[in-house]
Amino acid sequence: MNNRAFAVSIMARAAYHRTMEHVDKNDAEKPTQIAVLGTLAEFHRNPLPYDLTALVDLVAKINPDLLCLDISLEQWQQQDFSSLPAEYSEALLPLANQTDIVVVPIGGSQSMPQATAVAWRGVLIGWARKLLAWMQSSAPGPDAINQGWRHELGNVLYGVARKLAGNAVEHTYHAHIEQLSQAARHVAENNPGSRILVVTNIQYCHHIRPQLQQAGLSETTYKNL
Repeated sequence: MNNRAFAVSIMARAAYHRTMEHVDKNDAEKPTQIAVLGTLAEFHRNPLPYDLTALVDLVAKINPDLLCLDISLEQWQQQDFSSLPAEYSEALLPLANQTDIVVVPIGGSQSMPQATAVAWRGVLIGWARKLLAWMQSSAPGPDAINQGWRHELGNVLYGVARKLAGNAVEHTYHAHIEQLSQAARHVAENNPGSRILVVTNIQYCHHIRPQLQQAGLSETTYKNL
């Protein structure tokens, strides 16, 4: 690791621990708000209504205090974003770098694998992905992906793909959503008075939102954040 990369790693680690620690007690008087914004990572490169530009414009307009992303602390410390989806590496991370938005990594060390299979199961997974692509291309904007029938259908299609891929993928999925949910709760509990936006794939939204609500947090929509 060169000197610049080492310095960036040290600064990233320090920023992370500052975020995960308690802030000024005066901020506790303000309500802590947290919202989850769902995306379809693999399709944002396409020239669609909900593309990378639309995502950047939306998050810039929301302008949260803290932006929770599904990346590991190690990736954040090393500033190695080559393996991240375009919505992070080409959109949200550059946006945060140009603004006062603070990025908080909430992902675990094990990334969620893409659902794959052979024979007829692989064919069905391919069909599910084609439906996801159509759903994204026909969506007029982020609202259509984060609520209504597209949101529900996306959750079902991802669920079907995981089932077809086998128990290992399903087990990894549940461990991943538990990691994301616990980390997001920890950020909210230790940063009172903050406006927090969690941006992740729509397949996790249905599980993260209820866990935030069960923890007694003020979970709201990204439009009301």
